[in-house]
Amino acid sequence: MIRSTYYLLRPAVKPLLFVAFLLAFSACGTTHTSGSYTAPTNVVSDVQEFDVSGIHVIMRQSAETPVVSAILFIRGGDAAIPPDEPVSAEYFAMKVVTAGGTQNIGKAYFRKKIVSMGTGINGENGRDYSALSFKCTRENFDTSWAYFTDVILHPSFDSTEFENFKKSVLLGLNSRAIDAESYSTYAADSIYYAGHPYGRMYTPEDVQRETISLMQMHFKNLMVKARLVLSVVGNISRKELTDKIESTIASLPEGSYTPIKIGPPAKAFSPGAYFPPFDRKLPTDYIVGYYLAPSKGDPDYYPYLRLRNFFGGFVFNHIRVQHNLAYAPNVDDREGQTSNGMITLQTPYVDSAIHIIYDDVDFFQHNRIRESAIREGVAGWATRNYMNAETTEQQAVYLGQAVLETGDWHNAFFSYEKLASVTPDELVTAANKYLRNFNWVIIGDTAGIDKSLLLSR
Repeated sequence: MIRSTYYLLRPAVKPLLFVAFLLAFSACGTTHTSGSYTAPTNVVSDVQEFDVSGIHVIMRQSAETPVVSAILFIRGGDAAIPPDEPVSAEYFAMKVVTAGGTQNIGKAYFRKKIVSMGTGINGENGRDYSALSFKCTRENFDTSWAYFTDVILHPSFDSTEFENFKKSVLLGLNSRAIDAESYSTYAADSIYYAGHPYGRMYTPEDVQRETISLMQMHFKNLMVKARLVLSVVGNISRKELTDKIESTIASLPEGSYTPIKIGPPAKAFSPGAYFPPFDRKLPTDYIVGYYLAPSKGDPDYYPYLRLRNFFGGFVFNHIRVQHNLAYAPNVDDREGQTSNGMITLQTPYVDSAIHIIYDDVDFFQHNRIRESAIREGVAGWATRNYMNAETTEQQAVYLGQAVLETGDWHNAFFSYEKLASVTPDELVTAANKYLRNFNWVIIGDTAGIDKSLLLSR
């Protein structure tokens, strides 16, 4: 069959390019260490964690930066929305509440003032938590804080913003099945997380249930101290921040919150292959593969992170460079209280691509990578991660996420030492533990695809 042509043409012995690729990584062979090696230590000593009138605060002061970023994280997210409420409730609450001014400040003036100060005030929802955030220059902090906290304490829930947002969400949902790439990810989420707290998906019927009164009720239930973590990074002292909190959001009710237990979905423990129908003929197949991955704070997190880096490089090289089966095959993951790895690619040669991916899985499960190869490339990885964490906003994100997802802010920042210290045995263990039970979702012309192959790992 045409789907298997490229695979059948592959020689029994790995091509020279593959051999060169392995040599470049110094992979496979007896573990050795040349000379002494001391990984640099990533020590963060200027983070403070404290409580202000029942509000959990994480703060990192930086007197050198002219910008302050603050994020009010709200525990729960979409996964914790009660069954009798639309699952889109938090999405609406976070977006509409930051777009319509406040009860004390008209929408037009609110927007004009925010723009003139260069301040950004935003709301985002997520699977495990949601967030209201702002960033501003130090000189505009007092006014920006006043506007930000007025949104929290006296939201306006502007009817025009609500109706406009509702229309845009419905338009997006109704057009979801038009784009095959977006639809493949939506279908993968729906299938892999069926029956799981992450598995409730937005639907037009769900959004149609949204009303301003429902949104107001949901937002009120969110704004209790038991659910809040405030993460602040920038040029501000602990005393100043404490005074700001006590004069504003400390007036929020204590409330209560019992975290829901979120473990891996049932489908993470067995392979799966699914071919959802699509309304039109496609020139290629859209492939999404999910599998279980460790979350930040898990002992397997850094071994898996290094494995994913190797595995992703192999998959790209073999599918894209060597065989030109797909333009941009990618291996990534989505982190949360429970995390999943994700393989994505588009190709009409599904069987051939899956054979290559499984060959790479077998390689990492049965071969030990040299310690020198494991360390190579970590410096570049670290550089990119440190650069990503340079802004006050991103540091505030990392600190809050670490507290919510792992219970400890010390897990916020990338550790060069931990990644460089991954051992060959840990890499093999991670490959055998996580590169398995792949759940594949394929959109397109699925006639003739070898389903037994998909289910073999």
